[in-house]
Amino acid sequence: MFPKIATCISDWRGENALHLKAMTFRESIFPREGWPALRACSVRRTLKGSVGFALAAWLGVVSTASAQTAYERLTHEVELKYAGTGMSFSTAPLLVAITKGFFQAENLKIDLVVTGQSASVCQQLLARAVEIGECSLNDVMQIVQMSGAPLFMASNQVVAALNYGMMAKPAIKTWTDLKGKTIIVGGPKDNTVFFTRVMARPNGLADSDYQFQYAGASGARFAALKSGAVDAAILTDPFDSEAEIGGYVRLDDLRPKYLPTSKYTSGGLITTRDWAKAHPNELVGVIRGFGKAFAWIYDPANKDELFEILRPKINLTREAFERTYARNVVRERMWATGGGIAVDSAVQGVADSLVDIGALPKPAPPANKFYDNTWAAIAEKSGI
Repeated sequence: MFPKIATCISDWRGENALHLKAMTFRESIFPREGWPALRACSVRRTLKGSVGFALAAWLGVVSTASAQTAYERLTHEVELKYAGTGMSFSTAPLLVAITKGFFQAENLKIDLVVTGQSASVCQQLLARAVEIGECSLNDVMQIVQMSGAPLFMASNQVVAALNYGMMAKPAIKTWTDLKGKTIIVGGPKDNTVFFTRVMARPNGLADSDYQFQYAGASGARFAALKSGAVDAAILTDPFDSEAEIGGYVRLDDLRPKYLPTSKYTSGGLITTRDWAKAHPNELVGVIRGFGKAFAWIYDPANKDELFEILRPKINLTREAFERTYARNVVRERMWATGGGIAVDSAVQGVADSLVDIGALPKPAPPANKFYDNTWAAIAEKSGI
C-alpha cells in the first residue's frame, strides 16, 4: 500500500526496544513517477512500541480507541503541533484561538509549524511530525486515492472555496488578453488549476490558450506577479486586495459567480484516522477552540482587535483588511459555525474537480471517503 515505506522504518535497538521512526519528506509531493514518493526520510521523532503495532496504526488498521459520544475535557495540558501553509487571512481563526486563549481553555497548547504549501502539510501529518494540520481537501483526496493513506477531514472549517481573484498586469484588461500568456497557480494538480479553468472557460479561453507556472502560496505568486515573471496570478486574501491597491487588474473573482458553497468546499482540520481514534478528547478540544474563534471573528465588536491580531502576522494594511473583512466576514462567511459539519455535496465537488483536471481517474470517488463528522458533532453537542 505504501511502496517505499520500508526505507523509512529503522530497526533501532536500545534497551531491547524496537521503535518506528517518523519521517519528514524532502521531495516534491507530485513526482512524475507517482504519488507519494516515500524517500529521503529523516528522523523527526520516535514512537515507542512494537513495529508491528505502530505500522498497523500508521496504516489505520488498528483501532486504538472505542467509539466516543461525549466530550471529556482534558485534565492536564497537552501540547499539539499544528501544520499550516503560511500566514494569510484564512489563518485568522488559528491566530485568534491562540491569542484569545480558546485552546488554552481546552487544556491545549498549539504549536504552529509553517510548511509553505498544502501538500507539505500532508507530508508532515503522515510523517507523524505533527498531529493536526490544514492541508486542502484537494491534496488529501489525491494521497488517499493514490496510496491509501489514513488522512481525513475532521472538521470542515472553510466552508467554500477561498475567495480567489485573477489578478493581472495593468496592460491586461480582459480574459482574451491572456491568450498566449502565463498564469501562476499553486501546482500542476492544485485546486487553483481547477479554479482558473472554471473562470477561463466561460470567458472564451480553452485550456490550451495559456501556460502555467507554479508557486504553492498566494504570497509567493504575488511576488512573481510583481517581479514581472508572469502575466497573471490567482491570489486569495489579502494578496488580491493588495495587488488591486497596487494597480494590478482584477480580471475576475471565483466566488460567488463560479462556485457556490453547495458545490465546493475548501477544507479544514486534517488528521489521521488512528490519531483521531486514540485522541478523541484532544481532537474535540481543538475543534471547540476553533469554533469559539469563528464566533469571536463573526462578532462585529471584535473587528478592530482582529485587525491588530492579524496585522503583524501577515503584514496587513488597514485598507486591505477592510476589503477582506467586508468580503469574508460580512458578505460571505468563509468559515464554519459550530463544529464544522461537512456537507457531502460540497466535498463531492472537490472530488469531481480532481477528475476534471485529470488528477484522478473516472469515476470520482465518493465524498464520504474523505471526511468523518463524528468529532465535529461531539464538539457541537458539548456546547461550543
